[in-house]
Amino acid sequence: MKLPLSIPPEPVSLKADFKKGLDTNFRGTIPAIKQSTWAASYLWTNYRWGLILKRYGFSWQMFMKAVRTNSLNFLRWIQGEKTWDEAIKDLITIIEEMLEEKQR
Repeated sequence: MKLPLSIPPEPVSLKADFKKGLDTNFRGTIPAIKQSTWAASYLWTNYRWGLILKRYGFSWQMFMKAVRTNSLNFLRWIQGEKTWDEAIKDLITIIEEMLEEKQR
């Protein structure tokens, strides 16, 4: 299933803040990245993915699970190992797989 989710603009200042946090307070920053509410809120509310996903029966709770599953890809983006587009495409794939599993 291909969802009509577009890739939002890269939150460059957020990336810089996390990168600085990793350099100065690694142990305190990693949990915030893993929790991923920063990404979930940005995508679900600010970029309005929630309006699209709700039509497919995808709840906020399911979305949080998908975003947390993708947290390593977000960490790789912050560290410069992945592009924002790659990290978001990985998240979209996770969401699509979760929806396919839900429909079985």
